[in-house]
Amino acid sequence: MNAPLLSTPRVEPFFFDAEPGTRFCLYHAPNPHVEPRGAILYVHPFAEELNRTRRMASLQSRAFAAMGYTVLQIDLFGCGDSCGEFNAGRWELWKLDLGVAARWLRDRTNGPLLLWGVRLGGLLALDFAQHAQVAGLILWQPFMSGRACINQFLRLRLAELQQNAPANAPRSTAALRAQLAVHGVIEVGGYEVAVPLVKAIDACHASNIKLPPCTVHWFANGDPVSPRLIATAGALATQWANDGVTLHFHTVNGAEFWGGDDVIECTALLDATSAVFSGSAS
Repeated sequence: MNAPLLSTPRVEPFFFDAEPGTRFCLYHAPNPHVEPRGAILYVHPFAEELNRTRRMASLQSRAFAAMGYTVLQIDLFGCGDSCGEFNAGRWELWKLDLGVAARWLRDRTNGPLLLWGVRLGGLLALDFAQHAQVAGLILWQPFMSGRACINQFLRLRLAELQQNAPANAPRSTAALRAQLAVHGVIEVGGYEVAVPLVKAIDACHASNIKLPPCTVHWFANGDPVSPRLIATAGALATQWANDGVTLHFHTVNGAEFWGGDDVIECTALLDATSAVFSGSAS
């Protein structure tokens, strides 16, 4: 991977070579006027949520860089401006991409490495962290169940079908999954996903993930946050504590920046995240 030139703090786009093809990245140089804090690797959401959250990711990346963090945003294979078709994306390939990006950051920073995952990117970051040396994770509204993510994705297809649906159109996520099994791919909102990726995502659940000792900051939007989500966080905190993992669960009263057709800013989430990480690097 070729490094961008360093000078004053700025955002610099670049590509690096990876098998197969190239990956698009945004590099946020740390503020040279503050003590270096370490590095943060951003793990983006799934499908169209990547585009809907770019504004929030950019704002928080700049905030992290101003605090002294080196930040790298990467578009994974088949996503965003990286090479490859979305239907060729694979869970294990995405983890390989994160491995290359993490090594790039470690070559350029001496401080701790943090993973920052949004939505399905949070679950991907957790899965990747099982075999990576990370000091901590930042999770924005993460999916703790891959199957829940895929079901939500498929419900978008059901909504599409309701508008101009023939009588024999699928009426449930189970029916769409059966259709996927037969055809090998399914298209939802312009994104075509293949069976291998769906199976890998379905199989991933936070309760089955064994993290190395680290600190996890989970930020959840909601007014109020559902009791079920709070219970899930509590159960994971207890489970992970046995392995030396500390989970902090932060509730935020803000807009659902990952959904809808418009670009949404959630100032409350930006403020809450920056408040936590402007202190210690943990």
